Amino acid sequence: MSTPPADSKPVHLIIADVWKKGEEDSRQVHVLLMNDDTDGLVQTALQILANEGYEEAELLEIGTLTTEPEEEPHLSAWKTALTGQVALIEFNE
Repeated sequence: MSTPPADSKPVHLIIADVWKKGEEDSRQVHVLLMNDDTDGLVQTALQILANEGYEEAELLEIGTLTTEPEEEPHLSAWKTALTGQVALIEFNE
């Protein structure tokens, strides 16, 4: 397992239950992104989810990944986030 360089920005992980319009059952998603504005992190995450078509979201956890994940799909998502892009992992329940 490797760690990012000391000067790299942290990768934030947001776990949420989300609903698309007209859906009764929620789906869990994990959003991984780098964001300098930690005060605006929640608003950024909600906007990303809205852009993906989710009408409602309940944020369950917000954290920071400090080491490279060992398993997929989080490993690929972490690498994507390190490039400055947003990674969204959707779980079908």
